[in-house]
Amino acid sequence: MSFKDLGLSPELLKALKPKTYPSPTQVQRELIPFALKGQDAWVTAPTGSGKTLAYALPLIEQWALSISQNKAPAALKSGYVRTAKTTQSLVLVPTRELAIQVSQLFMSLAAQWGHLCKITVVFGGVSINPQMMGLRGGTDILIATPGRLIDLLEHNALKISGIQTLVLDEADKLLELGFQEELQYILNLLPSKRQNLFLSATRPQSMVVLAQALLHDPLEIHIEGEAPQPAEILQRAIYTDVAKRTQLLKHLLKEEHLKQVLVFVATQHSSEIVAAKLRVAGISAEPFHGLLSQGKRQQVLADFKAQRVKVVLATDLASRGLDIEKLPAVFNFDFPR
Repeated sequence: MSFKDLGLSPELLKALKPKTYPSPTQVQRELIPFALKGQDAWVTAPTGSGKTLAYALPLIEQWALSISQNKAPAALKSGYVRTAKTTQSLVLVPTRELAIQVSQLFMSLAAQWGHLCKITVVFGGVSINPQMMGLRGGTDILIATPGRLIDLLEHNALKISGIQTLVLDEADKLLELGFQEELQYILNLLPSKRQNLFLSATRPQSMVVLAQALLHDPLEIHIEGEAPQPAEILQRAIYTDVAKRTQLLKHLLKEEHLKQVLVFVATQHSSEIVAAKLRVAGISAEPFHGLLSQGKRQQVLADFKAQRVKVVLATDLASRGLDIEKLPAVFNFDFPR
């Protein structure tokens, strides 16, 4: 089967480069034709199975169909004027990194329409003002993290009462990271009549409850991944005097021969001070907290992932949304709040 067999328009098929997308994956074969009909779907499939493309293509196809039905060809060539503050499709994701990744895919697929298809990505940790400016005149497809979306709604930067399609990408992680209240707030503002697409790698009970409450006669796609390896996590509690904690941390870092360590501290001041003391001891360490610029935080994370920095001293800013594969150790320098 090829992408031509899935009901996509010739214009959208042009965006699918054969070398990148030689043929649809199983989740794409099953979801795309169904999603194009505007029906709900609940997809469970492992990472790397092609879930993002499986919902991105129908969303762009639905957008293209809507403007072709409401605008004459001549008007389309001169520019499409969308209603101020309105959004057609909303994609909610749990982390900034995933938001950027998803938006890049959408923009590559819609590039042939130029500025006609407006795709906007918003997330926290950066100034809200440029994002508010970017939403002037509305947007066609919005990719957002829940917290920043609520901030923008409270600033009256956009309206979601006209959303036609809601996508929860990595819905299990949204719930795992504690976004239940934010999700409920957003869901209460959405129209009751809409298409819902839920995608996740697992099906925890919290996900089942949410899906049963919101999905209407959905297509259920369940694709098994490789059997997960059982987690082997060693947990230790070490008691020491407060004044000796930094000395103990230095000892453990040197004795355990760990390549990467994420250390949680209670305050921004502790983040800076402990990082400085570790550097004096010859251990590469960087602070990570809310007073640092977004550029500096991104650089710290990039260096940490590339193992150019051994230790990151983080406040609870890092308790959500960081994706560090195979992180060998996490220390709580202070008790978590």
